[in-house]
Amino acid sequence: MIEKRLKTPLIISNRTCSLNGCEEKMIESDIYDMLSSHLDNMPIGYPKTESGVELKLLKMLFTPKEALIACALSFFPEPLIEIHQRIKDNLDISLEELEAALSEMDIKGTITFIEVDGVKLYRNLPFAIGMYEYQLGRLTPEFSREAFTYLKEAFIEKEYNLTGIPQLRTIPVETAITPDLGISSYDNVRDIIKNSEGFIGIMDCICRLARDLLDDSCKTTDMRKTCMTFGVGAEKFHEKGLAEYISKEEALILVEKMEREGLVPQPSNSQNPFVICNCCGCCCEVLSNQKTLVDPAKHFASNYVVKINLEECNACGYCVDSCPMEALHVNHDKCSVSEIRCIGCGLCVSKCPTDALRLKKKQIEIVPPKTSGDTYKAIMEKKLALTKK
Repeated sequence: MIEKRLKTPLIISNRTCSLNGCEEKMIESDIYDMLSSHLDNMPIGYPKTESGVELKLLKMLFTPKEALIACALSFFPEPLIEIHQRIKDNLDISLEELEAALSEMDIKGTITFIEVDGVKLYRNLPFAIGMYEYQLGRLTPEFSREAFTYLKEAFIEKEYNLTGIPQLRTIPVETAITPDLGISSYDNVRDIIKNSEGFIGIMDCICRLARDLLDDSCKTTDMRKTCMTFGVGAEKFHEKGLAEYISKEEALILVEKMEREGLVPQPSNSQNPFVICNCCGCCCEVLSNQKTLVDPAKHFASNYVVKINLEECNACGYCVDSCPMEALHVNHDKCSVSEIRCIGCGLCVSKCPTDALRLKKKQIEIVPPKTSGDTYKAIMEKKLALTKK
């Protein structure tokens, strides 16, 4: 099991910490360093940096008291009584006080809970997808700046790309899909929406909002409400006032509009995704950071690549302008594609005026895990295998 629960997570330098006056009994930096290490042992970890920006972020998100409580939580949902039993010998906190603290942390988007048979089960959140996205409505320029620094300095390379099992998939835009592709339902955004169960929510893209705060607004679209959530995810964001419920018909209309705007559909990596991000190459922290690599395509779960019919190509360059990964180039009056950069989104196909571009299915199809739980289990197992090498 990747997560190594600290049996006495709230003891540092042989000093037991009481929540009453914990700031006086412990060095504050130790508290956040402890939480950083604890979060890094989760299935989606929280790698450290040379700059220490990960600690700055934790100080913005958690009070010292909340950081200590988070150190006692698991990635997996647990009832209040079990959490209290684990920490009561180290923390001077009643069951009622713990419940109130966890409720406040949920409101702040640093932990979450699910309710099963009327019982709340609490768990830690990864930084992304998780705490970062739950800061909608709470963003500041300082947090945005530090979050982008952390994602670039450590999270994408050391965590997101670590196992080869990304948290997001890339699927084609609708107008790039042709009958010969034999596309699976999990690669078809319309099928995902039509087959979804429960509520559908639409909310702001946190990356674009953060860029707005830093006076670096999106160069691709003026749209902000482009993140679509489903089921429990939609309910959680709606409860927090961060998402609006929409019908399947409204969702399908939005999909068409977002495609026209040049956005890449990226659902969470499962056959039944809990979110579909619609991303641009200038703001999305996944796309923009992967784009800096020589061969970014290997880090995407995508089943398609673009092919060019040179006889039909007139070198107009529309495809070059639409590609979020800079995979297309015009040389000697003809277009060329770098397959090690192409992520198979099909935006270039939708923009080509001469129909010179087509998506082709890769020889080996990547079948996503059935559920998000299966995805995190697969990531966890891959991490275990890597640690044994």
